[in-house]
Amino acid sequence: MGITSSTLRTRRLAFAARSVGEGDLVLFLHGITAGAVVWDPVIAELGRHFRCVAVDQRGHGHSEKPLTGYRAEDYVADVAAILDELGPARAVVGHSLGARNAILAGAAMPERVGAVVAVDYAAGIEPEVFEQLRAARTGGDGVLADLDDARRAVRSRSPLLPEAAVERRVQHLFSIADGACSPLAAPSAVDQTVEAMDVDLTGPLRESRMPVLVVRGAQSPFLSPVAYRLTLGLRHGIEGAVVPGTDHFVPEEAPHDLAALVRVFLAR
Repeated sequence: MGITSSTLRTRRLAFAARSVGEGDLVLFLHGITAGAVVWDPVIAELGRHFRCVAVDQRGHGHSEKPLTGYRAEDYVADVAAILDELGPARAVVGHSLGARNAILAGAAMPERVGAVVAVDYAAGIEPEVFEQLRAARTGGDGVLADLDDARRAVRSRSPLLPEAAVERRVQHLFSIADGACSPLAAPSAVDQTVEAMDVDLTGPLRESRMPVLVVRGAQSPFLSPVAYRLTLGLRHGIEGAVVPGTDHFVPEEAPHDLAALVRVFLAR
């Protein structure tokens, strides 16, 4: 079953999408600086059970890149516009930035989002985590010399990223023009997103009734054990799973494990 690429035109923006499978819709949202393609191994498995659609979020990949509009509410409004076109979702699955957006979208649209899977993002993330994220963005993502430089940049994010995941990012999330290699994620979009990244998810998670699965990478420097446990204790209906041998990049480091977790969670 092959993954197909398309452009999803909505009342807000045009989004690049990767789709596979039939049946109930499961929408996938990637993390910051990434793109829909990082979900390929996950949706290739889940496409046997669901209609899986992964999108490049605004400012990323091959989707449109407005000059402004990178607050949490802008991303949530994008999810609403996407669901206007695709129909209600059995679940929204998000990683990092995408997990934040999935949680907020699910809380805002309970009639259109049946469940949420939040991968390595939850309530109670410590302020210093966001400070480190912003510090890492100082100077933005500059132009690289070539694809080998891009490979080194991707590998620097995590020593646990498999070679196939590194190559997938390099081949799909960078462009080469005039002898230079540049990330497809617009630096200004990423900078604005990082500045507005820290949103308190305690209220949306506690007050909603949607089923939620929080997946944490066992070695994650982003979602601490304290924040993970805090989120699971907010109310009934929030489940948790920890994936061994992974850090923040669970969808790329353990796609088969994550696909199995999503499938079992949605079966319940």
